[in-house]
Amino acid sequence: MSSCVVLSDATVHDILIKLSRSEILEFLNKVADSLRDYSLAEERSYQPEPAVVKRDGRKNLFRLFTSQTGVGVKIIVDPSQALLTSQNEPTNEAERAERNRLTGLHGILALCDQNGFPIGFLNAEEITGYRTSLSAMILYMRRSRTANIVVFGAGKQALWHVRLALALRGEDIKRITVVNRSAERTASLIAQIERENEERWKAKVEFESVLAEDSKKLKIVLGEADVVFCTTPSKAQLFPADYLTGQKEGCYVSAIGSWSADMLELDPEMLRIAAQRNGDSGIVVVDDREECMKSAGEVVQSKLGEHQIAELGEILDLVTKPTTELQAKTVRCLESGFVVYKSVGVSLTDLSAGQALLALAKKSGQGLNVPDF
Repeated sequence: MSSCVVLSDATVHDILIKLSRSEILEFLNKVADSLRDYSLAEERSYQPEPAVVKRDGRKNLFRLFTSQTGVGVKIIVDPSQALLTSQNEPTNEAERAERNRLTGLHGILALCDQNGFPIGFLNAEEITGYRTSLSAMILYMRRSRTANIVVFGAGKQALWHVRLALALRGEDIKRITVVNRSAERTASLIAQIERENEERWKAKVEFESVLAEDSKKLKIVLGEADVVFCTTPSKAQLFPADYLTGQKEGCYVSAIGSWSADMLELDPEMLRIAAQRNGDSGIVVVDDREECMKSAGEVVQSKLGEHQIAELGEILDLVTKPTTELQAKTVRCLESGFVVYKSVGVSLTDLSAGQALLALAKKSGQGLNVPDF
C-alpha cells in the first residue's frame, strides 16, 4: 500500500503562488510534454471520453485519464447558470458572501498510481485554474511582444493568467487591461494582483479596467493589444473579430473559458481569418482537435475543417525539429503572427499537473499525509 496526500484548496494555492520562474517553467514543460504525448504518441487512445451532465442549471464535468504512471478522475461542477436563475441579486453581506463562494468551478482531482493505489486527493479549483492558464502560456512564451495585455474575466482563471504572465515575463509587460461586466469584481481583482505583484514579481506594470459594454473603449484597447486572454464561461462572443483583425497583423488570442458547444468567447470569423492566413502569418491552434470541433462553440460555428486547425502537441513537436521551411514559417508566425489558441482541456494534463503538484507538496512537506490509505 502507498501513502495518499490530501491537499486542500488553500494548500494548493500556497504551493503554486510561491513557485519561482524556473519552477513554473518546469511545470509548464511537464504539461507541454503531456500534450505532445497526447497528439503524437498513443496516449490519446487510452483516454476515455469526458462527459458533461446538465442538471438543475449546473454543468457537471467528468474527466477520466490514464498514463503509464497513473490513473485518475476529475469532477468539476459549474453552478453559474443555477446562480443566475435561482435567485435575485444579493441584498446583504451574507448573501453576497454565499454567491461569491459558489461562483466559479468547484470539484476534486483524485489520483492513483498505475496499479490503482491512491496517491493524491486534491481540491481541484486552484490546480484547474493553474493548469488551464499554464497551457495558454505555452504559446504565449514564444511571442516577441507582450507589452499590452487584455484579459477578459475577473475570476480565478483570469487571476492565474495575470499571475503567470507577470511571473514569466513581467519585465516585458507595460499594461494589463481587465475587461468585465462587473466594475466591483474587476476592481477587486486588480487590487489583489497589485498587492501580489508588489510582494512577488515587482513588475512595473500599469493596470486598468474596462467595462465589457463600453464598446468604444474596448475597441481602442484591443487595437493596442499584443496579447488577449479570454477566461469567461460566455455564451456570446466577447467582441467582434474586426476589433483585432481589422487593426493589426499580429496578436496572440487565447480562449479557455468555453467548454461546450453552446458556449463561445471568440467571434468565429476571427478563427476563419486566422486560418485563411495559412500558417504564414496566422494559425488556429487547439489542445484537442476532435473535442474542440464538437465541444467548442467558436470552433463549431467557424466550420473550419480538420486540415485548417493545428493541435498544440503537433506544433510543439514541429518547432523542436531541425529547421525546414514549414518549421521556420511556423516559428515566425508563433512569434509575431495572428495566433488563436482554443482550449477545452485535455484530461492527460490534469494527470501531469496533479502529479507535479503532489511532487511539490512532498518536497515542501505540505498537505495531509495518510499512510496506507
